[in-house]
Amino acid sequence: MSQINLKVVTPERLVFEDIVDMVTVPAPDGPLGILPHHISLMSKVSPGELQIKKGGKENFLAVGEGIVQVAGSEVIVMTDLAKTHEEIDEAAVEEAKKRAQEALTQILSDEEYATTLAALDKSLAQLKVKRRRGP
Repeated sequence: MSQINLKVVTPERLVFEDIVDMVTVPAPDGPLGILPHHISLMSKVSPGELQIKKGGKENFLAVGEGIVQVAGSEVIVMTDLAKTHEEIDEAAVEEAKKRAQEALTQILSDEEYATTLAALDKSLAQLKVKRRRGP
């Protein structure tokens, strides 16, 4: 059975590396499912849940913006945020979400608005992963 060599990296560290059966990456046009023998490509990664399937089990990472590269049997996700369920501090993320939502009600420049919206998207992605598994 063919598998995929998956790496998830941030500027700070290698977050995940393993041989997996499938990965689903959040992309601007919707989830991008990648199976073995997928066509080579590069795509943007949107904030959301990265789903990893291996041996009938599913794992999830909260990811931020970035890019994914698929070449042969290797998939590399390069992102500005990647956290496992265990790494997410729900209270801190809730506070960041609240701050971002409050900031969006203010008059902001286009750059400030985009930055705030990105922070909100990352918070929502982390909360989704954290709450999927429970406390």
